[in-house]
Amino acid sequence: MQTENPSPSRPLVGAIRWDAWYGELPDLGALPDPRQRPGYDPRRGDLSPDPGGEAQRSLTPESWRYRWPFFTTLAPDGSALAFDSNRAAVIEQEIDYAVQAGLDYWAFDAYPEDCPLSYTLKTYLACPGREQLPFCLFLVMGSAYGSLAEDDEFRTYVLRLLQEPSYLKVQGNRPVLYLGFLNDRIMDLLLDGWWEDFCSDVVRQGLGTPYVVVCNGNPQTAKRYCDLVHGDALSQYNVHEGKAKAAPFADLAAAAERFWTNCAATGAPVAPICVAGWDRRTRVINPVSWESFHTQPDAAEYYYESGTAAEIAAHIGRGVEWFREHPAADGTELVLVYAWNELDEGGWLLPALPPPYGEGTARLDALRDVLA
Repeated sequence: MQTENPSPSRPLVGAIRWDAWYGELPDLGALPDPRQRPGYDPRRGDLSPDPGGEAQRSLTPESWRYRWPFFTTLAPDGSALAFDSNRAAVIEQEIDYAVQAGLDYWAFDAYPEDCPLSYTLKTYLACPGREQLPFCLFLVMGSAYGSLAEDDEFRTYVLRLLQEPSYLKVQGNRPVLYLGFLNDRIMDLLLDGWWEDFCSDVVRQGLGTPYVVVCNGNPQTAKRYCDLVHGDALSQYNVHEGKAKAAPFADLAAAAERFWTNCAATGAPVAPICVAGWDRRTRVINPVSWESFHTQPDAAEYYYESGTAAEIAAHIGRGVEWFREHPAADGTELVLVYAWNELDEGGWLLPALPPPYGEGTARLDALRDVLA
């Protein structure tokens, strides 16, 4: 399958998938204990083996109905029973929505194979329609549910995923990898032979050297890490200014666009990170076990208002236009959007419930007009 940019007139535009929306689990007793994963940091405390259950609890209150996805299972009274995208028919519909909007790939957050956060990726890989929309991995290096740099089983799983026919490749046969949530401790592990061995294993599988986009909120740190792993470009998972209080979406978009400029000032190529929103009040009201954002004073006041469909699409369009003034010397131009389905964090393109309860496909309709 051809997984390069089908339209060389513009960059490849992709969106991050964080797949906690897998519905009810059949047997909680069979889930792996996150505390037993290699690299687990005991300072994190107890982690739920069912992160999707926590995310669903955060999103369920009626005040967040406008974010509920099109595949929400509703009770007779209109309340949400489940958010379950881990079904072939739903994933096929999502693929169709994404392709019609002009997206070129999904960047799946990578977790250990037995983690529930990997369930939907497995369903995607079984869908015949996946060849319409290639995928790549966003390696969550500092995950609470398994540290890739300390888990040989996890590494083997990632190497197997890179062999998938629908995996996104550029420059012939180079698999795209986003490398994020790094710190100096993880970098020390990578540089102690781990990263070199991993890249060698990729090449031994018949692939090219990975095309690596290093993600960090500090452009100088990102450039330093990128140089150490011989990466190709800089980006980030998302961008926001933590003390923004009910700020307009325009401020969020402007912060992201300043980040692109600051990354370019390091002299490195840039894969612009575009943001569809940032509003984590869901997790302040109903906290999740893997983070402590809700413990900050006045945490519920720090968020951005939702952008309109047109505002979000225009911001992504500026990410695409970025390459007119910053053309990639190597010919590879990537744009990443936060996110396809970070629903409880406020960043999504995924179609919502139809009006009057949500926007339906409005965000993707506006994006199609831009990317076309």
